[in-house]
Order: sequence, then structure tokens, then C-alpha cells
Amino acid sequence: MPEGNASALKQEVPGPSPEGERRRYRRHVSEQFTVTFLGATHQLVNWSLGGFLVPDRHPHTPLGTFVSGYLNDRVSKVRFRFSAEMVRRDARTQEIAFAFIKPSRALQEALQRMASQV
Repeated sequence: MPEGNASALKQEVPGPSPEGERRRYRRHVSEQFTVTFLGATHQLVNWSLGGFLVPDRHPHTPLGTFVSGYLNDRVSKVRFRFSAEMVRRDARTQEIAFAFIKPSRALQEALQRMASQV
């Protein structure tokens, strides 16, 4: 996909009211990124500078599990190694949330670049 088309795929995800918001970073939606961990590739539901949300394809994996994998940028064809902790499971939506653990400078810069384009 040409880089110029990436912005058409991004949209900001509406969040809860400010009183209930606990997140440090604004969430975004983009088909630009996938993540690969625990032997599977996942399309992101949404992401932020602090982590990501994916469909729960690992229902027996407990909260607090640490994973390592790759965040794949489908536009630039670059992938970034990451470590993350599973911090939330939503049984209703069947999604799981991960928080990055000490993300690399390259990963932080790529996510900041995408977040600033929104």
C-alpha cells in the first residue's frame, strides 16, 4: 500500500469520558500495524504509544503474561521487536490489551510518527 494511502485508514477511537479515563495515551485505529506473538499474527483493534488491543485468540493465557514478538508496519515494511504484558481481558468484546515494556527508541519513534499524522 502506498504511504500516501495510510492516512485514509487511520481514525481516532472515541474513548470514555475524561472522568473515567485512566490511559496516558490517546488510542488510534490503523490497518498499518499487525503484531506477531505466541505463534500468531494479530490485526490490531487499536493502539497507543503505551500498548495495543487485539482480538483474544489466547483465551487460556492469564493476565500478567509477558510476551515478546514483532510489531509489523505494513506500509514501510519494517518490523520492530517488542515485549509487552497482558494487562486486560474483556470477555464481552473478546479482546485483550497489552502494555509495552521498555519499547525501543525506533518503535517509539514509529508510533509517535503515526500518532502525529492523525
